[in-house]
Amino acid sequence: MPAAGNLGYRGYRMNKSDKITRMAAFYFSVALFLVLFPIILSYALGYQIDYHTFKIYKTGILYINSRPAGASIYINGRCHADFTPAEIEEMKPGTYKIEVRREGFYPWEKEMVIKPNMVTKADRIVLFPVAQNINIINERPISDFVISNRNNLYYFTKHGLFRSSIDGGSLKRLSSYSAWPQKITCRKFSPDGDKFLYCDGKKIFVIYLNLDRTLAAGAETVRVDEILTIEDPIIDMFWHSASGYFLVVTEKDIKVVELRGGAGQRNIVLLYKFNSCPKNLYYDKDNDSLYFTDTKPGTSFQDDNYLYRLDLRQKFFDSILQLLLKKEPESGYEKR
Repeated sequence: MPAAGNLGYRGYRMNKSDKITRMAAFYFSVALFLVLFPIILSYALGYQIDYHTFKIYKTGILYINSRPAGASIYINGRCHADFTPAEIEEMKPGTYKIEVRREGFYPWEKEMVIKPNMVTKADRIVLFPVAQNINIINERPISDFVISNRNNLYYFTKHGLFRSSIDGGSLKRLSSYSAWPQKITCRKFSPDGDKFLYCDGKKIFVIYLNLDRTLAAGAETVRVDEILTIEDPIIDMFWHSASGYFLVVTEKDIKVVELRGGAGQRNIVLLYKFNSCPKNLYYDKDNDSLYFTDTKPGTSFQDDNYLYRLDLRQKFFDSILQLLLKKEPESGYEKR
């Protein structure tokens, strides 16, 4: 049997060994904590470590949504595990090629910049189907067409003027008139929706719609009139809110035309003569004001354009009406 002294010595050695082991484990744990804690904290705060350069960087988030949803997401050519809509976190700042694909649809792709501590969004992606729904609306050849704000389609054909609903249904012949210009350059519905202006660059026509809603079925309810011929090329035309007058803007001037009076009897008033051909026009129909560009009179700098506004609101227009009552048509127009 071993002596009692030997047993005590062995126990002492085992206790000492265990103590050293526990101390080693403790210090190792402390060292591991000190090493891992910054890493864990960095990840928790949105940081990552680039193990190639051993640099810490702040990450960003990419949010992608599409219509229809359920599309695949490709980042720099690699397919991501998630489908749209998706929020992809912990992305390194930089520029990425993002693609959104779904079978049967054209792909969407774009370069997107991921910024640190920010959410980059592409949440209004619309994927268009490869098989487009394209149908022929009408069964006859047409010269031109126009769509009114009342969702009616008007067809200019060699057999007359036709009207249908927006999807081509309820087709009706309105007039036998067929002498349409080869090319219609301007087209405008009046504010009341009962008249339509069009021109071929120098000749102006008006279509009077809904002349008499009480006419028998099959009767022509529209009339097409040639209003006037202008020598200078027409840039655009605009209806006044009163629907009985319209502005004609040519390369040289602005005139207002009264519809009443019949062929050769319509009054025309010169409102403005351009110093140079306008580069841009805009008509504010809510305030009856025409905005246009022009140079200043008497200047030699033809490239120095300024913005002008011609105010045609009621107070101003009342004075124009007084002139219309007294003034003969301007020269340069061919009476019809």
